[in-house]
Amino acid sequence: MNRISAIVFFITTIPILVGSRLYAQTTFSELFEQAKKNSPDMVILEASRNYLLLETSKIKAENTSPKTFISSEVLFAPYFNNNGKIISTDPKKAAIGYDIGVTNGGLYALLLNTEMPVLNHKQVSNLLEQNNLEIAKTDTRIKTVAIELKHSLSLQYLDVLTSQAEYQSLQENLHLLKQQLEIIKTLTDHGLYRYVDFRLIQTACMTDSINFENAKSTYQLKLDQLLASSGISDTEITEIAFYEPRFNNKNTDTSFFLQPYTQDSLSAVIQERVFENQYKPQVKIYANTGLNSTSIPHWGNHVGMSAGIQLTYTLFDGKQKQINRKQQLILMQQATKEKKIKQFELQKQKISYSNAIQAVNKSIEKEEKLQNEYNDILAIFNKELQNGQIGIIDYLNFIQQFNQNKLSLVNHKIERSKLIVEYNYWNN
Repeated sequence: MNRISAIVFFITTIPILVGSRLYAQTTFSELFEQAKKNSPDMVILEASRNYLLLETSKIKAENTSPKTFISSEVLFAPYFNNNGKIISTDPKKAAIGYDIGVTNGGLYALLLNTEMPVLNHKQVSNLLEQNNLEIAKTDTRIKTVAIELKHSLSLQYLDVLTSQAEYQSLQENLHLLKQQLEIIKTLTDHGLYRYVDFRLIQTACMTDSINFENAKSTYQLKLDQLLASSGISDTEITEIAFYEPRFNNKNTDTSFFLQPYTQDSLSAVIQERVFENQYKPQVKIYANTGLNSTSIPHWGNHVGMSAGIQLTYTLFDGKQKQINRKQQLILMQQATKEKKIKQFELQKQKISYSNAIQAVNKSIEKEEKLQNEYNDILAIFNKELQNGQIGIIDYLNFIQQFNQNKLSLVNHKIERSKLIVEYNYWNN
């Protein structure tokens, strides 16, 4: 009888022993931060943003700063039939060559030039506004990539979590069956159970062992894929922590997903302004100094300086201005229509997932109450077992059923987390 009491004590301690694990865990937040750092799209967009920031300085330099450069020119314009004089400042009437008024025999120049556009504040402002909008659009794309990455990684993480829960449940059941097998063998040797009962438990243990190995292989594959998606090669990670995202219940009609359409409309407006910069008066002041001579004799005296103002203004362009305005109007109308379609989709998706979350919450509440009932029944089973009022097989079968219901509750909570992830995605 003391031997039987020792077995009963061993059985009642099994759930406590099985529940204790020492695994290397990682959280979703840790994986998400690593995924953002290792995302190729993020790297490209960050580089594009830095490029556009430098473009701001480039626009100012090109349109507001003076440009200084050196120019040099040597022109050889020979004469023929000029009594043997190839270069002359007084060619004969029968000479063949350029008119003396054009070349005066040649051109020899070495100049230091400076030029700078002026009165172009509005044009520069349009260019800067266009570049700033491109920076804002890049920021929007960066945030969009982060949202998409979090959405996809969350769903993948929860799939791995589902596989992990199944794998761990099978592990616990297999551990219990192995304990049960040893207990039944001992009790069979003492004539308390039939040999066929021992064989049935042995067969069930073999079946669960196969299922456990399959589940373990599937789980490891999904875990490796999750870590690869995050750019992590840490082989010590064998378990992930439970993840239940916060429910983002903000009530606003301004969605982040509508920003690109607003920016596209604004981009069409600014693009039209930039295009029409060429129709504004273009004023440039310039100056030069150095050598500028059309004849070799006394060329050393032809050193001087000059300054001037250049004005250009477009009078006719084949109606390009009107055509461009019509094109930009088409783009604005397109962006407005796409925005309305996207807004309708966002509202429908949020309502659908909100209703689904409410439904699964009700189911989880019922299952939690049921789990509490199982906890109460387990306490009764433990007491009756210690008093010898219940069979061991009935007790262990109940433990297995208890774990199955616990796994079902965990899976429903994971399913709710998936719905919250979807709702939060559409409610950005």
